[in-house]
Amino acid sequence: MKARNRSNALLLELLIVVAFFMLASTTLLRVFSAARQQSANAELLSAAAAEAQNIADQLYAAEDGEALLVSMEFVKQDADWKRESENFAVTVSRSLETEEQGTLVRQSVRVTDASGNTLIELPCSCWREVPRDE
Repeated sequence: MKARNRSNALLLELLIVVAFFMLASTTLLRVFSAARQQSANAELLSAAAAEAQNIADQLYAAEDGEALLVSMEFVKQDADWKRESENFAVTVSRSLETEEQGTLVRQSVRVTDASGNTLIELPCSCWREVPRDE
């Protein structure tokens, strides 16, 4: 009778161990899945930041911002310039403030994800002086 009780106890212990490992594996799968999602989000944010910085730098250095945007395959929609890629959309807003001495070009580069959430927004302003005739 003792051998039978001992084998039942061993079987019960094995079932408990198997249940514990199943719970642990389920928890680990959830943790790894969440980590993978966060990694994908971080990769998207990094790519968006690099793209926004690249566009802002080029706009700052360009004499003709609209020609640059056309060459970068942006499309003018209303007052903004837009370009969509597979992972995110880039919008450039431009405004000009003309004075006697020159023009202040205010630009903003905004990157949004597929659901419309803003990932990053960079302001980019530059002053263009009027050439003096001498």
